Amino acid sequence: MASKKKTSVSPYLVLACVMCALAFGLLVSIFLLASNSEPSNPSQEASNPSSAPVWQTSSATDTEESTSSEDTSSGGNIIDVSFPEESEPEKEPEPGVAGPFKQPDSAHAYEKKIGLCYSISLEEYEQYIDPADASEYLLLVNAKHPLGKDYKPDDLIRIADMRAGRPDYYSYLREVPEKALEAFLDEAAMYGHGDIKVSNGYRSYSVQSNLFYGYIDRELSRHPGWTYQQAYDFVGFYDKNVPGSGYSAVPGMSEHQSGLCVDMHNQIDTDHTFDDTPAARWLAENCYRFGFVLRFPAEKEDITGIQFESWHFRYVGRTAATEMHELGMCLEEYLEYKGLVS
Repeated sequence: MASKKKTSVSPYLVLACVMCALAFGLLVSIFLLASNSEPSNPSQEASNPSSAPVWQTSSATDTEESTSSEDTSSGGNIIDVSFPEESEPEKEPEPGVAGPFKQPDSAHAYEKKIGLCYSISLEEYEQYIDPADASEYLLLVNAKHPLGKDYKPDDLIRIADMRAGRPDYYSYLREVPEKALEAFLDEAAMYGHGDIKVSNGYRSYSVQSNLFYGYIDRELSRHPGWTYQQAYDFVGFYDKNVPGSGYSAVPGMSEHQSGLCVDMHNQIDTDHTFDDTPAARWLAENCYRFGFVLRFPAEKEDITGIQFESWHFRYVGRTAATEMHELGMCLEEYLEYKGLVS
């Protein structure tokens, strides 16, 4: 019997089959990976509260991007990708010359309100500039509201910034306005007006009488043909219906008797050379921040009955002074506006 011939498999054929199988498996794997890497539904990501907001991941340079898009595959729902509105930062007040300081809360709130910082610390002055109850400092003294002979405040203290050589009886003011005045003049010094000094503070009824009747005697000597009444009318401003008349208050009608006002300037004497100086302008523009008002403005002579005095400042407290500043009112107008006088 003839024997069969044994058939052998070529090793090269086996190797080729293995390589083909590997290649096929690799192609299948690539296809599956590509299928699983497709983008997910954007509406699902937008509804996920843990997803980062669009404005946290978008490029800072993409300023022209659309603020919304529509996903048609999810029933036309609108996805809000709008940028959040940035609230405008609160405007900080303009700094003063040497400020801002760590101020009392009420002073800091006031700085923000008017948009200007104080240049000095108000830690020891705020309670005087803006007292809790300022009603007593709204006292009106004029021809219609005179003070009696015996009126004298019981809280007079010496004025710190008094002009050298002035009589002692001119050198006092009520405590609250005096302390506010110290801050006012400290601030003025920060702006280059450190030479402003007080020439007149409190004046008693008797001192005002000596001044007033002394002026009448002087005018009679200058005008020999005048009667006493003519000299009296020439000197005194006592009638609010005669604007700008006279130059001295009749006793009892002087605001200086209240202990709430001062005359202050940087001139040799109290006269109109002070009117248009940088110091006078600064005082008039900033007095309200310290509770003072320019008592007799030029444009209010028909109401006050007293000629313009650029040097005469009256304390009323910061709240009232600021309101008067904003409303453009003198003291007579303001008190009538508030219903405090008729």
